[in-house]
Amino acid sequence: MSTTESDRINELGQQNLIALLEQQRNAFRAEGEVTYATRIDRLKRLKALIIENKSEFATTTKREFNGARSYEFSLFSEYASKVEAIDYSMKHLKAWMKPEKRKTNKPMNLLGGKSQVRYFPKGVVGIISPWNLPFGLTVAPLTSALAAGNRALLKPSEYVPETAALFAEVVPKYFSHEEVAVVTGGEDIGQEFAELPFDHLLFTGSTRVGAKVMQSASKNLVPVTLELGGKSPVIIGRSANLELASTRLAFGKFLNGGQLCLSPDYVLVPQELEEQFIGRVIREAQSMYPNVTENTDYTGVFDEKHFARLQSYVDDAVAKGAKLTIVGADQSRALTGSDNRRMPLHILQNVNEDMVVMHEEIFGPILPIMAYADITEVPDKIEPRRNPLAMYYFGKDKMEQEYLLSHVQSGGVCINDITLHYVQEDLPFGGVGASGMGAYHGPEGFKTMSHARAIYSQTMIDVLPIIGARPPFGEKFRKNISKILGEI
Repeated sequence: MSTTESDRINELGQQNLIALLEQQRNAFRAEGEVTYATRIDRLKRLKALIIENKSEFATTTKREFNGARSYEFSLFSEYASKVEAIDYSMKHLKAWMKPEKRKTNKPMNLLGGKSQVRYFPKGVVGIISPWNLPFGLTVAPLTSALAAGNRALLKPSEYVPETAALFAEVVPKYFSHEEVAVVTGGEDIGQEFAELPFDHLLFTGSTRVGAKVMQSASKNLVPVTLELGGKSPVIIGRSANLELASTRLAFGKFLNGGQLCLSPDYVLVPQELEEQFIGRVIREAQSMYPNVTENTDYTGVFDEKHFARLQSYVDDAVAKGAKLTIVGADQSRALTGSDNRRMPLHILQNVNEDMVVMHEEIFGPILPIMAYADITEVPDKIEPRRNPLAMYYFGKDKMEQEYLLSHVQSGGVCINDITLHYVQEDLPFGGVGASGMGAYHGPEGFKTMSHARAIYSQTMIDVLPIIGARPPFGEKFRKNISKILGEI
């Protein structure tokens, strides 16, 4: 594609999203079969995009976090893990693309009837990604979309305009606009994007915005995958290894400054273990981050609006009777904020249902603690925050574990760990109810972005007269129905 043509298409995309969508759809229809070789080529180009631009993207994201984001965390979470996901998809793609044989009912199976399911690309997939992992949560669904043979339009969050602009600059170096294109702009463009007649739309973000996206998509009956959030609980059983649990909880809570959809949101711990457990969490936090505000390994709160929101949660809880413990050597600065907005861990005890922090997704370094006397109380304590994206259980008691799996709904589960189910490429990732719908990653991502097409083939033998199913209906047909339904 010439530079002039590329510029013209860029301008067209900015002026008319429908025209850009139709351009991709026309190219998809003209292509016909999307071969294995084509899909592998596109995945290889996506991998090259990551490897060759990782530093510039990671630096840009760090700048949009006001300098308070770990460069190493970015490379690990948003780049290395996504290369591994692409490699996994390329390794298994041929198997995913194979037709699946299915059983054929009698008597059709006796007369040559055959059934199968084949997975075909849907067409053009829209991807709306968030600000907290702006690169990784754009590339991850794109991997599934390309593996399934689709074209894609990307809409990075307007809250990371530099990252969005960099996507718009870099993507055309690896993909034609007919394959993958980037749309930038503010909330108005985002609204227009969500209303486009895509063949599939994937949104990652808050439950509140997800509801609006789903409403917009419904205007064109666009199927959606919503990756939302929710208040993911950590449940400490009496059989838990407290040292292990506190280490993994502290690590998981501090990841990206607590600004992950899978961040552990609050903890349920046996009453008699509460103080012991909190003490261990404090020691782990201080070990990993001896200081906070100047620590380059620690991610700050994204912007002043979110910093103020988090502080309001703390103030509200304390005013309503919560006990506050701030973990960090620079507590005085934590209460007033700082230029880089690195907020230390705030532990809240004696929390209750009147507190805002117990109903809003925290998305930051605040950790409410709830005590329980018996494990049977736990589902009722979680119910007001139902359908979290994840449930984290620490313990060795299999009966207790199965009790929680049966009585608490969640998108996914980690047992004796935090968040790591997300990076298991052979596991589906997704929510349930308020935490989302649909799943992607690995084979589930391939299937989500594909149309599972039922294909039945029959020989020239006419089956219906054999069972009397062609008018005029007679005794043979009635007998065949009676075999299934009983006397008629």
